[in-house]
Amino acid sequence: MHAPEIFHLHYHVPDVDTAATALELHGIDPVARFGSVDGDSRALSPADAVPDGFRLRLQTNRGGAVDVTLTPGPHVAFDHLGVVVADLPAVVSRATERGWSVTENERRTFLVTPWEFRIELQSADSDVVSELGPADDCRFESVSLVVADDIREAVETGIRAVVGEVSTLRVRSSPNADPAVREATLTGRRVEDPHFEMSSLGSEPSV
Repeated sequence: MHAPEIFHLHYHVPDVDTAATALELHGIDPVARFGSVDGDSRALSPADAVPDGFRLRLQTNRGGAVDVTLTPGPHVAFDHLGVVVADLPAVVSRATERGWSVTENERRTFLVTPWEFRIELQSADSDVVSELGPADDCRFESVSLVVADDIREAVETGIRAVVGEVSTLRVRSSPNADPAVREATLTGRRVEDPHFEMSSLGSEPSV
């Protein structure tokens, strides 16, 4: 991957199992659960029995070159999207020049945009990307980021200026919308249903 490409979405959902079942139609299966028992961290594979007292923190779901993280929450809410970039330090530098906040840990770099959503950055040779499968199995063909009408142009030009031309990203607008990836199209031999909707992951807050 040389041009920036979206590989990752993260959502909070009321029922992780229900959301994971919806993702399976798109060729995205559970691969690991992370949580704790009595304060001790535990990582579980799909085949592992869930121990008594297990508190789920997040679940990773993957199919081909697509990764979707689910975390428990009272309703469906968008957390962030992830993009593979060719030159991560250059993207960080451009973000800093524009006054965007940047946070980093051992495996991930996040840009905090001025519009109350985050973008995770990964380089093509990172461990996170190397764990993904073949793009022919499953990949994002298009991803729709919906934002409020009055910031659409700023979001679109800002992402292009900092991250680059993300060919799979479409910025759409809706009156008073909180920024969220609300739908996407997937393609690949594992994909049964190519049209993904955020609402399929559970109940969204009433407006």
